Amino acid sequence: MSKFHCLDIEFPNVDFDAYFIKVKTDVNKIYHAHLYPRNNEIELRIFYEDESCFGDKLLVWLNSIDHNTFGSYMNVKACSNHTNQRITKIDLSKSKLCGVSTGSNYYDGKKKYVIVKVDTVSFYWEHIKEKENTAEFYLEDKGFKIVSPFYSNLRPKTLFKNDGKFEISRMNDSKKFYKLEKATFRPEFNFYSKDNINDRTSTITKEPKIQFNYKSEVTEEETVFYGDIVLMLASFYHHTKLDYILRRIHLPDKTITIKNIEQNSQSKANGNLRGLGIHWDFNNFLQSSWQKNTLKNYPLLSKAVTLFNQSHLVDDTSAFLIRYNIIEICDKQKQPKDKFTTILTRKERKEKQENALNQLLGTIQTEEHDEFKKRWGNVLSFLQNKPMKNQLASFLESQNLDPKTLPISIKELNELRNNITHGSIDKIDADLLYKSNILLYRISGILILNLMGINEWELNTDLM
Repeated sequence: MSKFHCLDIEFPNVDFDAYFIKVKTDVNKIYHAHLYPRNNEIELRIFYEDESCFGDKLLVWLNSIDHNTFGSYMNVKACSNHTNQRITKIDLSKSKLCGVSTGSNYYDGKKKYVIVKVDTVSFYWEHIKEKENTAEFYLEDKGFKIVSPFYSNLRPKTLFKNDGKFEISRMNDSKKFYKLEKATFRPEFNFYSKDNINDRTSTITKEPKIQFNYKSEVTEEETVFYGDIVLMLASFYHHTKLDYILRRIHLPDKTITIKNIEQNSQSKANGNLRGLGIHWDFNNFLQSSWQKNTLKNYPLLSKAVTLFNQSHLVDDTSAFLIRYNIIEICDKQKQPKDKFTTILTRKERKEKQENALNQLLGTIQTEEHDEFKKRWGNVLSFLQNKPMKNQLASFLESQNLDPKTLPISIKELNELRNNITHGSIDKIDADLLYKSNILLYRISGILILNLMGINEWELNTDLM
């Protein structure tokens, strides 16, 4: 089987000749390409006539666009002589540009090519009837920490073969599937064996995945969305960014595989919720009542969880600012303006205000009166409102967190943030920063739990 897929690529709205002049005009609008989807990279080789300088034009054009939107500029079509006839469509529209290179030795026969590397590609296949309305979302290596606790320790009696497939018995309390709107899911291992008739040993390899089952009316967009929700839950619980490296979705009319490059990361999935007063394992966490609120608040949760995990990878001052920012992101309340009670009619109030203005005008130079009158109107409007409660304190109260019980005051947290933001390093107390980070970690985690509809948390105010 070929190691690459044959494509025809078009850039319908890009005039490459405008980005590299004084060379022969490129009359081609459609370029032949080879796609190599490997584990750690997705490589696209785009072929062109040497004298057209398309590779140089492409490099200049790429410097003018947002690399995250690279795929949206392309129309891609699998060639009619494609090596795998089951593929009906190849989609690169959501791909981000990871790198591009040209070289004097980049030739295949007489055709020159430029190498473009992207982060994702989707393949659409003829459907597999036996697997309709199911999906397997395969996790990167950090996913072993998510899946392993659902299985017994590997012993001879726990490993068995069923219908030609190897399996390890699951823990007794983790056999069921969890419900998520039109889907059910659970973490699983996928097993495959490798054998050679001339070798003494055979190998069985396991891969961490999330197994999904769907109702028949589920859409492609919903399957991807449900996968993103489960990934976010696992990322939050384990305090680390997690990714799928392959999603294989089986619908009644098609099968979709979405390939992502595996990211190199030094972080490990070692987190839990004990620091937030919740002593659940991930199985217990998935059994809690998170579905309704998580579906409702997913856009906000996705942003907050990403920042929450990022805060574990940076220095103390950056972690503090990120965690403070999570609180601000979660705070969407609008405080009502509480006005002072008036004892005069509108006409009487206006007369007294004009008298006050005239007295004040007598204290400044005449040529500045007009400017003062403009400011006076703004001040009058402001003076009618009672002083508002501290925004942060008000929000924390709405989240069942009493600011009066916090071991570090709201004022101290605000002053610390201002000193960090303004670069006043000499004013930052290292011990206060350390303790504030512990407190904000707990508060930001609790706010995320609240957005998920989980209220079994407890705020530990001991920062030692």
